[in-house]
Amino acid sequence: MTGADAPTWLAEGCPAWCAREHLEDDHPEDRYHHSEPSLVPAVAATADTVPVTASLESMTLVVWLGRHVGTPLVWVAIEPAERREPRLVLTEESARALHEHLGHQLALTEP
Repeated sequence: MTGADAPTWLAEGCPAWCAREHLEDDHPEDRYHHSEPSLVPAVAATADTVPVTASLESMTLVVWLGRHVGTPLVWVAIEPAERREPRLVLTEESARALHEHLGHQLALTEP
C-alpha cells in the first residue's frame, strides 16, 4: 500500500506478500504487514499430556508471515484457527531451518 490510500504513518511500501489493509487509526502495536494466511488441516496435540498423543485433535492451522512496519525482521506464525494457543512464532531464518529439519525427520519414515 502506497500513495493516496496509505495512512500517514506508513512511510514505506508494503512487501509483495502483504495482504493487510492499513488504516490511519491502527494502533502503533498493530502497524505490521501480514500475508494472506494459509490454512492447513491438521491433527495436533493441544495439551502437555502423557502419552503425548492423548490430546490429539483435528484442527485447522493458520500459517502467515508478518513484519512490523519500519523493521526488517520477518516472522512466520503458526497457530490454530479456533484459538490463539498454542502459537509458534519463528523468525524467517528459524522457519527455514525448521522446514529443512522437518524434511529430514519425514525422510526417516520413507521405506
